[in-house]
Amino acid sequence: MSTQLLLTFLYLAIFLCYWLLRNKHSLLCQWPLLGMLPSLLVNVRALHDFITEGLRRAGGTFLFKGPSFIKADYLVMSDPANINHIFNKNAANYDKGRDFKAIMEALGDGIFNVDGDSWKLQRKLLHSLLNNSEFEGHSTQILTQKMRSTLMPVLDRAARRRRTTENDQLVDLQDVFKRFMFDNMCLLVLGFDPHYLPDVGSDDGGRLPDCECGKAFDVLERVAIYRHVVPVCLWRLQHRLGIGIEGECFRAWSTLDQFLYGSIKRKKQELATKHSVSNDVHERKKLDLLTQVLVMKDEDDGGDGKIIDKKSDRFLRDITLTLIAAGRDTITACLTWVIWCVANHPAIEKKILQELRQVMAARLLSSDIDGEERGGFFRNDELNKLVYLHATICETLRLYPPVPFEHKCAVEADVLPSGHTVRKEERIIFSIYGMARMEEIWGEDCLEFKPERWISEKGTILHVPSYKFMTFLAGARTCLGKNMSFTQVKSLASALLWNYKFELIDDGPYGRPTISLVLFMKEGLKTRVSKRDH
Repeated sequence: MSTQLLLTFLYLAIFLCYWLLRNKHSLLCQWPLLGMLPSLLVNVRALHDFITEGLRRAGGTFLFKGPSFIKADYLVMSDPANINHIFNKNAANYDKGRDFKAIMEALGDGIFNVDGDSWKLQRKLLHSLLNNSEFEGHSTQILTQKMRSTLMPVLDRAARRRRTTENDQLVDLQDVFKRFMFDNMCLLVLGFDPHYLPDVGSDDGGRLPDCECGKAFDVLERVAIYRHVVPVCLWRLQHRLGIGIEGECFRAWSTLDQFLYGSIKRKKQELATKHSVSNDVHERKKLDLLTQVLVMKDEDDGGDGKIIDKKSDRFLRDITLTLIAAGRDTITACLTWVIWCVANHPAIEKKILQELRQVMAARLLSSDIDGEERGGFFRNDELNKLVYLHATICETLRLYPPVPFEHKCAVEADVLPSGHTVRKEERIIFSIYGMARMEEIWGEDCLEFKPERWISEKGTILHVPSYKFMTFLAGARTCLGKNMSFTQVKSLASALLWNYKFELIDDGPYGRPTISLVLFMKEGLKTRVSKRDH
């Protein structure tokens, strides 16, 4: 009897292995009891491309079936008509849902995690803080100063070492950009510089300091993807026991809490000893965002304080964490992919440099510029003239969106334009990464890196509906920092491409996206840097 049981088990194991090997590349294949989860787990290292292929085969929308004994089903889509319906035409029926807040619990009650009145009030607050000319000018000034004092010296040092040594001096640009943007966002949001990218005078043999907070952000972003893929009961058990990636999550969360609560405490103490901080609205716009919130008068909130206590440490922690993460990660990811794409397309690089030369030549003809302005930094009015660079950034964002997917949940049952039925409380995943790779949306050349697709016959940037180009989301949830993000990426990219030549190394599997909430490069972006001789 035991022999028969053993043979039965052996035959079953062989059958399951055969089934798995035969169907591992088919996301839509359903296993008994386990649904589509085995195929997903086998292909998790190429998750975004795997889901994209599933969307192609299904015509843009399909139901991902998880194990039958737990709640793990998702409606996955890239269909613009369905997206327009959910984000615009019937937006009231779709919110983040309870599961999303649990998955992203490290963000607390920040704007990315909430719905209803809390979301409306935070959006109103952030709109008043971010979207004004004074703060935009302040953010540009800080960005330029940081480029001048830290980013350019690091690259200059790498270029000098490459000239003076026989061995190649490789620079991981992604790591440099992460450090730079973390410092930059801390200055904008918290009002101080942690110096994860050292100043000019702190050359320590080219070594960079440890970046604990940066590592903590990376861990939390990997955990977010993990929690989307793994059944809730499993990751909750790991979290409770503090093991595996959930153990890393706990430590990363603690690191960021210690950093942010400490920063908030210092800022409150600083303001308590300074009575000269103006409550004038125009003066506040020149301050860091944390200070702006803390010096607001009670009457400024129009009664919103009954719903959100803007001065509480918990609220300040959640909003500052959200802003720093959004600025550091999205701009770093975008800039990294821009440099990689341009370095891989010499013809595009040539067109960008030609455009930059034209703008620089017009500046040099001006008689009212000083010596500083003859350098390789481009002013905001000049950035507006860089149409081809803007198109290159748009094309990069299309193919490599910093946040490759979005999550929603249906409040009530609904029927989509595609004919698919959405059940009450059904979870929905929008593959922004996959949308860029759909011929139905972008044409037969959708996989090509082609900035020209963004330029009209008149030489202006073409408008593409947000439900088709979802990088900045759509409808009421459209990113508040869209314009500021474009300005910062254009400012950084123009200065870097004008002043430096980045040569990619041939060996190694570079250009692969991470499986994370933010689409970084898995192996970083290691390049050889040299100064341009204009």
